[in-house]
Amino acid sequence: MKEVLVRNIDRPALSRRHTKPGTVVENMLVALLGIVMCTAFLVVIFGAFRGVSDKWQMRQAARETLLIMETDGYLKPEDANDLTAQLRSYGLYNISLAGSTRSEVHYGDRIYLRIQGTYNENILSFAGGISKVADHPATITIERQSTAKQ
Repeated sequence: MKEVLVRNIDRPALSRRHTKPGTVVENMLVALLGIVMCTAFLVVIFGAFRGVSDKWQMRQAARETLLIMETDGYLKPEDANDLTAQLRSYGLYNISLAGSTRSEVHYGDRIYLRIQGTYNENILSFAGGISKVADHPATITIERQSTAKQ
């Protein structure tokens, strides 16, 4: 008979272990808050790397143009237009190619490519708990030189 009483006493204890209805909602809110915070963190990180990627692509475009200049011996107007359009697509504006070799040189002479422009680095700022993207224009200068091989 004592065994039966012990079993009856344990059953109410088991039913108390179940979660209360309020704790399920609280757990869901905590999980949702964690997902929102992780998403916000990833947005900030990917936004920071966008500028690095754009600058790398600008340097790559300059390198490719310099290879063309090595073959031609100077920066042709159509190549300059192509380079300017490509740099604009990466976010560079107020582009100047002053200082670049614009007239044909002889084999073995130095050729120069100088690109200067303004790039708008978008910086995420927090003011009073509110985040916003702040513009931060920066001057970018890319200088390359090589030898003419035409």
